[in-house]
Amino acid sequence: MGNGDRGVVIALLVLLGACNGCAPPADPLPPSVLVLVLDGVRTDELSRTQTSDLTGVSGEAYAEETWSRLAVRGTVVRAALNQGVTITAPAHAALLTGRPETFANFPVETDRGPGLYRPELPTIFEAARVTLGLGEDDVVLLANTELLSPITASLAPGFGEGARYDLVIDPDRGEPANDDAPVFEALDALIDAGPPRLLVVNLHDADRAGHVGEGDAYIEGVLALDELLADFYERLRNAHPAYVESLLLVVTTDHGRHRHDEDDGWHSHGDSCTGCRELPMLLLGGTVPGLELEGPISQLDLAPTLAAHLGIPLPWAEGLPIVEAFEGTAQDGTPFEALDPTARTGTVSIVASAARTADQRWLDGRSARSEVRVDGAVVSTSGVYAAEAPALLDTAAGARVCFRELDLVEGAGFLPWRARCRAEADGAWVEMGFPDEEVGPFFRAALVERDGRTWGAWPNNPHAGTDVGAEGGVGLAIAAWDAETGWTDRVWARAIFPTDVALVATTRGLVAAVGTSLGDPDYRYTRRVRIVPVLVGESAVTVDEAVEVTLDGLLGPDTRVEHAALSAEGDIVSMALLGRSEAEVLVAIATSADGGRAWSAPVAVPEGGAPLPHLAPAWDGEFVVWGVLGDHGAALCRAGPGDSVPACVEIGSDRLQSFVVRDGVATVVRDDAVGAWGTGVVRW
Repeated sequence: MGNGDRGVVIALLVLLGACNGCAPPADPLPPSVLVLVLDGVRTDELSRTQTSDLTGVSGEAYAEETWSRLAVRGTVVRAALNQGVTITAPAHAALLTGRPETFANFPVETDRGPGLYRPELPTIFEAARVTLGLGEDDVVLLANTELLSPITASLAPGFGEGARYDLVIDPDRGEPANDDAPVFEALDALIDAGPPRLLVVNLHDADRAGHVGEGDAYIEGVLALDELLADFYERLRNAHPAYVESLLLVVTTDHGRHRHDEDDGWHSHGDSCTGCRELPMLLLGGTVPGLELEGPISQLDLAPTLAAHLGIPLPWAEGLPIVEAFEGTAQDGTPFEALDPTARTGTVSIVASAARTADQRWLDGRSARSEVRVDGAVVSTSGVYAAEAPALLDTAAGARVCFRELDLVEGAGFLPWRARCRAEADGAWVEMGFPDEEVGPFFRAALVERDGRTWGAWPNNPHAGTDVGAEGGVGLAIAAWDAETGWTDRVWARAIFPTDVALVATTRGLVAAVGTSLGDPDYRYTRRVRIVPVLVGESAVTVDEAVEVTLDGLLGPDTRVEHAALSAEGDIVSMALLGRSEAEVLVAIATSADGGRAWSAPVAVPEGGAPLPHLAPAWDGEFVVWGVLGDHGAALCRAGPGDSVPACVEIGSDRLQSFVVRDGVATVVRDDAVGAWGTGVVRW
């Protein structure tokens, strides 16, 4: 069963909420979903069988009400995996899109709203509204934290409104409620008024208590949640039996937190600790049996599972529907246990250098999900959980490839993403090592060759934090490699939540581009592209003064500008970048004649459709190429100097995952219209 067969899974799972073996209610309701996110609650206090280092008992014994009144009715996932950022907002973005998003936990100014800092790919909220024709009362995000306001909808073109955002306010303070009881009261009122078809609820008190509370505040918060959760479910079953029959209810967390022997214990989270990555998950529904699942189930699996229950497509999701959590038969009589929950394969990301191509390919299992290949040959480590984000450099001495890997080591206290770089030599791939022991879940390198050495640039941000820090902290890192000396000449430049790194070689040295935000309080509202010139001398490598390029002259202030692509000829550097305001999205070009120190005013390329926000433009000689969603699906557009109309070529699909272009021929990774990603070729 390929990714294209998700449509089959969707059809088979539409009746997940129906009662197995009993008569349906007189007026059955359509399938509904309710997700309760217990923010920051560890598996230790909820679902681990081992003794908690905080409570002295197991999670089952501590969360007694949850186990005696809920867990006995459903399927328990002992420890699902947050493989991305173990922080509230990015974890929710992954939960709602089914794929890792380059997303930060930026604070929100209430009077300015969420701004343009949103996911770049569609959330299940938008997919549900578009596919099922739902109104705002049917798709709701309920929370007592402002951090989640930007994930109600994405920036993806072709979608309308997302979720209605209901923020629970303490009337005495005029601020988000500190405890979770008012959230359950608001939840009761929502359901009493007519249950939404898709409802996600964040309960933030335990996480807030873990960070700022004293003494036993966090574990007292878990105890309070335990009782509130069980009481809510009993009220729900008694007051709304028809809704419960149609419902898939999921209780989970967005992230965990440290255990006592890690840093400052349960107060913190946000890194690669297993306590942060492990998530409890409980699923309840009419066909959900009393099972326990131990396998590597990902947080990314949740969105396609919810979509399957609702009967909607979610092709952008890279997770796998958790069909093994259910029993009985589906609409066509097929037993759920006969379905293959792991089969989906295909190329999902592609990069190129000269005549070589590298790609990331999905595998067909839960325990090993993806691999990286160069020209079809696997270069990533066999058996790792995930290998992603290849960067490729083709040189006269052989290819160089860098990517990130996540290995689920049994019993490890930390589960970090690590950079893997390999060089082709005498027909084999040899290890290049890497300057950083740990990299982030959004790590992607940019590689160039200069004077016989391989230069790499990457976001130096292992925990996807937003703080700037001192030199060597969060920012942009650049270093050189050769076979004799390894990695040397490392330099660093500041950036706030660095993303989208590009790198070119010039006569004087190097020019790097990196996405960054402005400082507090404008993190969320002003993304920029920072240009970092690097002088490469015979005895020293130095970073010149960085320059920020904005599109204020084209789009006005408070714009989101990122996804830069660079091209260089001597010291003449050309840059294409993507910009967005509240009213407009465009691709623009700027040039520098002095190696990236001074730049011309950006000029917009001619419009060919709505630019796809998750794709960086690319250079093909003097032409810039970018992805759009047009009237007849996705397309690639190309424009050169002086063009007033772009040349756009349809790719034969509504969805474009990635592309590479050489000499007017583009290889695209596209959805083949049945939900399976595959490659195709388009020409101008």
